[in-house]
Amino acid sequence: MRARFDTLPDDVTDAGLTARALRERPGDWAHISDHDLKSRAANLAYRIRQGKIRAFRPAGAFEATSRKTGEASGAVWARYVGAASEERP
Repeated sequence: MRARFDTLPDDVTDAGLTARALRERPGDWAHISDHDLKSRAANLAYRIRQGKIRAFRPAGAFEATSRKTGEASGAVWARYVGAASEERP
């Protein structure tokens, strides 16, 4: 095994692209997904808030919530609010 220092590639996963789009419009809520089960939507919102998904770290940098909608049993809405360390001078 050898260390090779290089630029970290962009996160081109769906989560990475979504997190990037939210960061570009801080404070604005965006609909990010629909789910057949309300519990799945609630679980995804929880994982986003807690930073359990790497693209949405650090924990607390994103707010997320789930809502029952007409099109699906559950929809997830999220927004970027900034990391706690960014809010302090």
